Amino acid sequence: MYSHLGTTVILLVSCLAQAQTPATVAPVHPSNGVLELSAEPVLGPDRRPESERHDVYGPWAGLIEIKIRNVSVAVVQVDEMSWVGEFIFEVLDSAGRPVARTELGERTSEGLARPPGPNLGWADRFELVPWQETTIKADLSKLFRIEPGHAYKVTIRRSRGLPKTDESGKPLKAVEVSCSFEVPDYGILR
Repeated sequence: MYSHLGTTVILLVSCLAQAQTPATVAPVHPSNGVLELSAEPVLGPDRRPESERHDVYGPWAGLIEIKIRNVSVAVVQVDEMSWVGEFIFEVLDSAGRPVARTELGERTSEGLARPPGPNLGWADRFELVPWQETTIKADLSKLFRIEPGHAYKVTIRRSRGLPKTDESGKPLKAVEVSCSFEVPDYGILR
């Protein structure tokens, strides 16, 4: 689900994995001085009755919540396009190896490798006032073979559709924002 300014749109986030060897993860930069990116794993709906919910941790099944916040003093415009072009994900297992993709993940990774064609433009543009944030919910299990009870490291990157200048009009040193989180094998706090 993608929510901003009272609008909700279904969104599936694309993820980028490499060969099945231990990967080197680039350093993360949560803020570019204008926008800040954060993310965390979330639990899916628990269909058990309340009386049966005694465990403190729940198994992570691939659901994440991503937040983009305007940390500048000006109104910021963010462009949206196909979900394939907005985010890049690296999902690694506890040994540092990329996690295998699902069939859908394999098909969408090919689209990520190609730059957008001349007919692909931004589907929407929205504004974030200072300190306002937008939230994106995505299910990585649609693209990766996420198995509850396993440990993962997820890195998220985005540069497409983000402003290239600061509030005074000066070019940003880096447009890309990125963050990462780890999921232990025992799951996440309920």
